Amino acid sequence: MRKYDLVAPCGDFCGGCGQYNGLIVETAKQMRDFAALYGFKYRSEGAFDFKQFVRGLEWFIENAKCPGCQQGGGPPGCEVRKCCSEKGLRICFECAEFPCPKFKEYADPDTMDRYKRFKEIGFDNWVVEQVQKAKEGYEIHLQKVAALKP
Repeated sequence: MRKYDLVAPCGDFCGGCGQYNGLIVETAKQMRDFAALYGFKYRSEGAFDFKQFVRGLEWFIENAKCPGCQQGGGPPGCEVRKCCSEKGLRICFECAEFPCPKFKEYADPDTMDRYKRFKEIGFDNWVVEQVQKAKEGYEIHLQKVAALKP
C-alpha cells in the first residue's frame, strides 16, 4: 500500500487513526489482559457486570478495525468521499469550493489547520508530514500523541 492510499477524502490521515493502525484493538486487548491479571472480576462485584465488560472489550477487538477510506472503510454514507469521487479529487482540500457544507459535517476541529498546512506545502509534502506525525504516535481523532502504542 502506498502512503497516498492512507489519505481520506476529508483530510484525515488513516495512518494516524486508532482504528486503522490498531491502537484501539491493542488497547482493548491490554485492558482485557490487565483485568484478568489483576483479578478485577472479583474486585468489580456489585459495581458492574464484569462479563459484559469483557464482552465489550472482545467486541472492540473484533470490530474496531478499518482498512482506510480509500479501501472501503470509514463511514459508509460519507458525503465527502462521494463528492470527491464525483469530482475526481484525492482530497477535498483540492476543491475550489472547500470548505463546503458537506465537508463541515465531517470535519474534525483541527481540520482547518491541516488544510492550511496542505495549502502551504502541497499534497506530497503534506503526506510526508502526516506519515511522520503518525510514526510519532499522533492520533488524528484525539488530536494528540497517544500515550499507548499499537
